[in-house]
Amino acid sequence: MTEVIEAVGLTKSYGTRRGIIDVDFAVRSGEVFGFLGPNGAGKTTTIRTLLGLLRPTSGRATVFGLDVWVDAPRVHEQISFLGSDPGYLGELTAAEQLDYVARLRRLPRDAWRPTAERFELDPTVPIKKLSRGNRQKVGVVQAFMGEPPLLILDEPTTGLDPLMQREFLAVLSEVRAAGRTVFLSSHNLPEVERSCDRVGIIREGRLTQIATVQALLASHWRSVNLVLGRPPAAGTFDLPNVEVASMTARDVHLMVRGDVNPLLRRIAELDVYDVSITTPEIEDVFLRFYEGTEAPHPEMVAEVTR
Repeated sequence: MTEVIEAVGLTKSYGTRRGIIDVDFAVRSGEVFGFLGPNGAGKTTTIRTLLGLLRPTSGRATVFGLDVWVDAPRVHEQISFLGSDPGYLGELTAAEQLDYVARLRRLPRDAWRPTAERFELDPTVPIKKLSRGNRQKVGVVQAFMGEPPLLILDEPTTGLDPLMQREFLAVLSEVRAAGRTVFLSSHNLPEVERSCDRVGIIREGRLTQIATVQALLASHWRSVNLVLGRPPAAGTFDLPNVEVASMTARDVHLMVRGDVNPLLRRIAELDVYDVSITTPEIEDVFLRFYEGTEAPHPEMVAEVTR
């Protein structure tokens, strides 16, 4: 699979202040890659370096095989970027702003209109009079218009209401289906869970994890509660990655991590009245990484190094 973005040992320091350190990752063609981390972790520095707005202190990054610093103008021709706090020009209406950007990108006049209609954006209103959410719509429409092969989106749904967030996810799905690539920085964790193929988690300037959302969830403990027809025999739940949290007569509370199939096969042998399996909330999973309380899973460490 073609790698659209590749970072190798990417480092950016600001004198005595930390930026990013030895960041290694690749974004594949046609995928939505989530980029997550707490404030100050290095997300914005990474994005600005990928855009050629910051020169790396060491290491390198390429987009479509082009060096992001040396070949920045050629890289920019293939990217649509939406920053976390987009700025707009003077007294322009939304339509005038979008037409201006369309001309810069050599797109037809009104290229933005179909997307603007989907996001219910009134293009006749001066941008300075728009609400926070409607100003964000201008940026989202600006990012999606045309067919850029790579979109770099930094907190794109900030300020959007739930209906518009849903529409954003629908458009994002269409972009992926068309074979285009998205690099998505977001704090909206349900959005990440629903839209991203893989995620990278950065903390204190270092990339600590790369994995699918499903792998992240699977690597954490699940809670399994059983109500049995009769007490289980001793050693029934002596299985890899299974811990017995409590057992009172017919009520059994287990914790399982990783592959649940051995436990499910064992449960199928029992007289079960009721069973519930609770998966971790996506917010809980990411917060554990943000806070540094979760050690890397072996398979995820391997993913980072590939």
